[in-house]
Amino acid sequence: MKLVALLLALILLALLALNAWVMSPTRWQWQLQLAATELGHWLALLSLALIYPALQHSRWLAVFCLLLAVVFFIPAFQAHRIAASHGLRFSWLRLWKPVHVEKHQVRTERRTFWREGDESLDVVIYRPLDVDKELPCLLIAHTGGWDSGDPGEFTGANTELASHGYVLCSYGYRLAPKHPWRAQAEDTRRAYEWVRTHAAELGIRTNQIVLMGRSAGAQIATACAYGMPELEVCACIDVYGTPNMYLAREWSVPNDILDSLTLVRQYMGGDPHEVPEAYRTASATEFLDQRRLPTLILHGTQDSLVGIGHSRRFHQRLGGHEEHCFIEMPWGTHGMDFFPATPGGQLSISAIERFMERFARSAP
Repeated sequence: MKLVALLLALILLALLALNAWVMSPTRWQWQLQLAATELGHWLALLSLALIYPALQHSRWLAVFCLLLAVVFFIPAFQAHRIAASHGLRFSWLRLWKPVHVEKHQVRTERRTFWREGDESLDVVIYRPLDVDKELPCLLIAHTGGWDSGDPGEFTGANTELASHGYVLCSYGYRLAPKHPWRAQAEDTRRAYEWVRTHAAELGIRTNQIVLMGRSAGAQIATACAYGMPELEVCACIDVYGTPNMYLAREWSVPNDILDSLTLVRQYMGGDPHEVPEAYRTASATEFLDQRRLPTLILHGTQDSLVGIGHSRRFHQRLGGHEEHCFIEMPWGTHGMDFFPATPGGQLSISAIERFMERFARSAP
């Protein structure tokens, strides 16, 4: 029985290791991939713990346990290498002790910033306490494939970012298919104007507002940052987004993990030949010749929901400008920044903090 239990455990770990490095065709496989890569160091410990019982039966089983541990440790080793090459923070200790010692305590509150009839939009505010000066602001568009999602997501990551001395405002926007693009652009404008109006109350310096988004929210953030210069945001952060909706439509296929063809069509209101102006204004890449803006791009190579090709092409179009930074995480998949203490979480928070220090806090 002990051998059977050991073999079952090793088979399960082997399947998790294999799934971690294969593009995931289903939602549950993607969730397992996220867990196996971002929490792989815990699975590595389990694999190492199985070496002794494996030795009781076969040295080859013990070797297999060791190989599994090495595979599960790959994301942490890669994160350490990337942190060293980019000058970012990465702590091995924090992988095992995920509790964060905050620089500032953070207060979170949810408020409504727009209401019309039976529709309303909320903003979730993360504000550092005991800070007696105005702070830079991250205005964040949430995830959800444009037809779902909530501004209250990513609580852990947003709280930790705010603790470093920033005010975070995660805002909601109207959703497709009821509200196709440009409704989301107008909602971004409303959120931006609300933040500016309440800047004194929130402790925000109005010339240090950075527009940020994750996934679907990254498309909204980049399109508005580049296509709506009247917002006067000082920088933009794109976390595994689609900054070119022409490519998003071209690369969409039916029956994939997101049913991306349906998502894009219902969000844009049709295909490019039907609504050309919508595709143009929803694509940040259409405005790169008109505006230069400090931009940070974060994306994982193993992302099966939004392919890494979107960020690579955006990076190429932006060119080698000094104010532009692209960090590609070889193990990373969609949601890699959800857990603040994991390899993807640590690098993402460190990269965003460094970017904010360089281009937001130093803004005139």
